[in-house]
Amino acid sequence: MDKKLVERSGYLEKLEMFRDDTNFIKVIMGVRRCGKSTLLDQYIKRLKGLNVREDEILRMNLESAEFDHIEDYHDLKEYVYPKVPKNGRFYIFLDEIQRVKGWEKIANALMVDTEADIYITGSNSQLLSTELSTYLTGRYISIRMLPLSFKEYHELRGNKRDDNEVFEDYMKYGGFPAIDPASGETSVASMLQDLYNSVVYQDVVSRGNIRNTGELERLVKYMMFNIGNPSSLRNISEESSINRSTVERYLNLLEEACIIYKANRFDLRSTALNPTPKYYSVDTGLRNISIGFPSADKGRILENIVYLELLRRGYSVTVGKWDSKEVDFVAEKPTIGREYFQVCYNVYLEETRDRELTPLRLIQDNFPKTVLTMNAGRPSVTKDGIQVKDVVRWLLNEDE
Repeated sequence: MDKKLVERSGYLEKLEMFRDDTNFIKVIMGVRRCGKSTLLDQYIKRLKGLNVREDEILRMNLESAEFDHIEDYHDLKEYVYPKVPKNGRFYIFLDEIQRVKGWEKIANALMVDTEADIYITGSNSQLLSTELSTYLTGRYISIRMLPLSFKEYHELRGNKRDDNEVFEDYMKYGGFPAIDPASGETSVASMLQDLYNSVVYQDVVSRGNIRNTGELERLVKYMMFNIGNPSSLRNISEESSINRSTVERYLNLLEEACIIYKANRFDLRSTALNPTPKYYSVDTGLRNISIGFPSADKGRILENIVYLELLRRGYSVTVGKWDSKEVDFVAEKPTIGREYFQVCYNVYLEETRDRELTPLRLIQDNFPKTVLTMNAGRPSVTKDGIQVKDVVRWLLNEDE
């Protein structure tokens, strides 16, 4: 394998679970440049290793100049249909499908008319709402793709360095596959700025037909600066000096473009929804370039990284409230139930340690409770059963 690539094995395994199941279209959603196209290349390589022939594969990157002429459903149908047999094994890969108007019609038609195994990618989660559900209700598998996990990043950029040193780079520059700290700070900042412009202007400004880009930039900076802070539409509007309805529209567009993620807050006793959710960035490097690489908020960045990792591991993630106390993350998965996580950059001071442990101690159930922190050493357990783990080891799956 090219030394500059890392195999996205977790996503490949998900795709392989549904290989040749032509009852479902596989939909890979994720922010622009997180590695969706490379994932398809890696998956196609695996297929060829299983003796799938080149002429049994149709691969189209719809953002390539090669396919500039394909603008709508009719253009796509005219190009695809002559190449796909009605019977027998065939694989179709349609990359960045959202740029083709009416694409969902041909996805549905191909399922009806052929036995093809279909995979599509997109940079906008809106694909999974109205357009797709109308035509393909119950007939697609959604896979959310994120930039590199720290485990993947360590494999790609570690170079036998100290784990914590590699993690400092990851916190600062994020996990987009193309961002290599070894190229130097100036080069990395330039690449991150280019990436920021690409995701914000192509997937938010262009799609949302936004004319006041200065206002949008102001909101993005506000949201990125305030990752992990409770945020209502009202206080975002007041503090950013942007009309509330405009704030709501921009937030929806940023979420649809997979740039920010919302974690709702719930009362752990009554399950009532709190009106002030928290927001997190899809990538800490993208966040940092937008607000000038602040040096004093590593705690927020660490919390952001843990939130994304829980999503990668298949959890639904919310924030828990218990009276005036808060649990950073309530992570739930149908197969294993619930887990509680507190995230703190360090717990050296007894006051800090007590602050992190108290909300977990208030919860009287038997689900696992964990504090994740830097430089924790070997995992330990408090007298009331709360685990304290080193976050770097946890991210590398070396925390047992």
